[in-house]
Amino acid sequence: MSEISYKSLRYKWIYRKPECSDISELADELGMPVCITEALYKRELFNADVLDAYFKTPLKGISSPFLIKDMEKAAAAIAESIKNNTKICIYGDYDVDGVTSVALMFLFLKEVGADVTYYIPNRLQEGYGLNKTAIKDIAEAGSRLIITVDCGINAMEEVQYAVSMGVEVIITDHHQPSESIPEGAAAVVNPMREDDTSAFKGLSGVGVAFKLVMALRYKLNESGRFKGKIPNIKKYLDLVTLGTIADVVPLVGENRIIVRHGLEILSGKNCRPGLRELKRVAGIDGQKVTTTHVGFGLAPRINAVGRMGASDKGLRLLITNDREQSLYLAEELDKENKSRQDIERHIIEESFKRVEKNKLHEKYKGLVLYSEEWHQGVIGIVASRLVEKYNLPAIVLTFEDGVGKGSGRSIPSFDLYKGLEQMQDILLSFGGHKYAAGLRIEEQHITSLQKRFHKAVEDLLEPKDFVAELKIDALMEPSDVSSELMKWLGRMEPYGAGNREPVFCMRGVNKHQEPVFVGRESMHLKIFLEKNGKVFDCIGYNMKAYKDVVYGNESFDIVFSPAATGYYHGRYTQLVLKDIKPADGEWETEKE
Repeated sequence: MSEISYKSLRYKWIYRKPECSDISELADELGMPVCITEALYKRELFNADVLDAYFKTPLKGISSPFLIKDMEKAAAAIAESIKNNTKICIYGDYDVDGVTSVALMFLFLKEVGADVTYYIPNRLQEGYGLNKTAIKDIAEAGSRLIITVDCGINAMEEVQYAVSMGVEVIITDHHQPSESIPEGAAAVVNPMREDDTSAFKGLSGVGVAFKLVMALRYKLNESGRFKGKIPNIKKYLDLVTLGTIADVVPLVGENRIIVRHGLEILSGKNCRPGLRELKRVAGIDGQKVTTTHVGFGLAPRINAVGRMGASDKGLRLLITNDREQSLYLAEELDKENKSRQDIERHIIEESFKRVEKNKLHEKYKGLVLYSEEWHQGVIGIVASRLVEKYNLPAIVLTFEDGVGKGSGRSIPSFDLYKGLEQMQDILLSFGGHKYAAGLRIEEQHITSLQKRFHKAVEDLLEPKDFVAELKIDALMEPSDVSSELMKWLGRMEPYGAGNREPVFCMRGVNKHQEPVFVGRESMHLKIFLEKNGKVFDCIGYNMKAYKDVVYGNESFDIVFSPAATGYYHGRYTQLVLKDIKPADGEWETEKE
């Protein structure tokens, strides 16, 4: 496969010519536009049967939950607890994945007649996961079964403590386990277990919880509890979709099926009252809900209350059927989100200034920033912004009483979890996965962390790994941008990790009007471009740095994704720019 590339202001553009000798012939065979065929071919989606499943995403494509290790044990134990009217507590995480997991399990268990309550720890006071104080309170309140969702896989001591208090524990999680799993748990349901042989490993926490609901429904029906009236659990896919998108797990396989059907429920008029009101305050009421709407509109508002301390409001919004309460809670979440955004914006600006002033992005291959004044609830977002701006792995910490709590984010070429494993001798605790992790460290070790994190990244990566790549699916001409193209792009949704939105390149487009910069602090580029007599309305978000490029040239090469915009009969196709460069810039060609 041959490759052409170009280094722009922000990215290295990569276009790989497909190995298929004649994409046009394959496109005719499949009945699709050439550029769509090329994009799917590069995703290894060109077999007719595979494509049929990809486009139709039937619910029967979700595999049996009993393929997951310990699922039989978990479902049987919960069914027995329901039969005996044992009080059950759902224990979850405070992020969107965790909150939706709790809501799902709580609502389903209520529906089948269980005696159930829930517990979500306070992020600032208790931190992540099971803790002994909470377990004691749960036990004293009468619960004899704790079901964890989106947490618990490494809670060795806490599970043993619960058992000593006479409380049975069932773990459901999707995070990376350590070398051993909690002893004493009645069941440990996690597709990431080394001894798990289920085919699909990419589920979110709420995805695992949904599989447990599937298994439990089967067990309860087998026991005759439903008397022929089996609950329809499809109605819960809106919750599963929220958590799946928010946790940025790959939107492939079963996740793609879940999200496709869940977005249909979210888009409908009959979605649950809390989400209907949340859509309203997020400004997406009456629209077809997309992964972007969830990721940037709905999820942040649910996340905001958890980041600021407590997730109870977010959970209550998801489980209530009362319209007045839904209205109140949606407004409260919107206010919390605005407050969170203000705090976040201040810390991001401060962190950028610190990096630039001390040239940390030039001295270190991995960034470690910390302060006693930064709010613990937003440091993960700050780490993400540092990665986006400098394309370096980043850890951000806040210290209190000599102990730092931190969040890390990474670039595709560096496995953050494995990197932190090399430093576990100086860490009080850590956990996470390749792209995101949490950690705790004593203040005396912070300098050592900075040096060793830099070295871990430097030893593993090469200079090319620090250049953000922009992968182009196909080269296009103006005639390729059509209603037919937009129809096929719609069929490829939902987009997300593992099923990214197709990105195209058009070369030699001309300036039709002088560009303008719009939005907050004039951050976004608005420009009309023309080629072969066809004019394109283009928007480039956060492209303020490109002023010299667009004002100083008349002809460009652009990388973009087409998007439908406008309202009702006035809808049209807009090109959302990913990058732009002068058309006379030379491309490099190399053979792989």
